[in-house]
Amino acid sequence: MKTQDFSKKIVIVVRKDLESWQVLNTVGHISAYFGNQLKDDFGTGASFVSKDNTHHPRNSQYPIVVLSAEEKDLFPLTQEIKKRNLMTINFIRAMIETTDDAELERVVSEKNDESLDYLGVGVFGDKNVLKEITGKFKLWK
Repeated sequence: MKTQDFSKKIVIVVRKDLESWQVLNTVGHISAYFGNQLKDDFGTGASFVSKDNTHHPRNSQYPIVVLSAEEKDLFPLTQEIKKRNLMTINFIRAMIETTDDAELERVVSEKNDESLDYLGVGVFGDKNVLKEITGKFKLWK
């Protein structure tokens, strides 16, 4: 078992004008990405065990915070994250409109980054750096 790292977190910034199912889809896919990328660093052990010996799988050792933003704020956020070379994933509308990666590759390749329809942006890193670049956004409610 590893000691929990309290210095980092995952922040997911989602457009506040989305339908509920789009918000959930965006947050789910972004969270899955980080779980996959962080591998063994994602958790601190296999499970928590109750008194009657039931094993409950551990979740992320890192806080996952979901914030809301205006559509216009997401592309500039991607650029700030890129400047700081942080682990990130952008979730765009084409990702919920197609399940075919070949089609998604085609759609994305035909647009500049700024013209993509960003639904959410996920970022992982030092909690102080993330507060600095996402501090203007409010908690999702």
